[in-house]
Amino acid sequence: MAKGRLNPIGLIRGRGRVYWRIFKALRTFFPMMNDWRKGRYRPLPKKALGLMALTIVYVVSPIDLVPDFIPFWGLLDDLVIGGWLLAKLDEELDGYRRWRASANTPAA
Repeated sequence: MAKGRLNPIGLIRGRGRVYWRIFKALRTFFPMMNDWRKGRYRPLPKKALGLMALTIVYVVSPIDLVPDFIPFWGLLDDLVIGGWLLAKLDEELDGYRRWRASANTPAA
């Protein structure tokens, strides 16, 4: 491919890991909150809770870097920032994943 040309397939392949982390974060966060609510998992990771709250507020709020009334760019802004925050959230959920894996292994 010529230098300087946009390769959409390469962009998608290169971002696959980020998309997987976003999916993994969403798939783990809600069971973690359920386990915390039922008292099975302590302590509550405040940074993870803050990142999820910030993501929701940023995506829903009309006040952000690129206003939502600007076609395409407003939505793209929400997707990029929200995705970045969810990828950061995935890093904060490793402790819960370890706890869950050790809770599911039978005692010897």
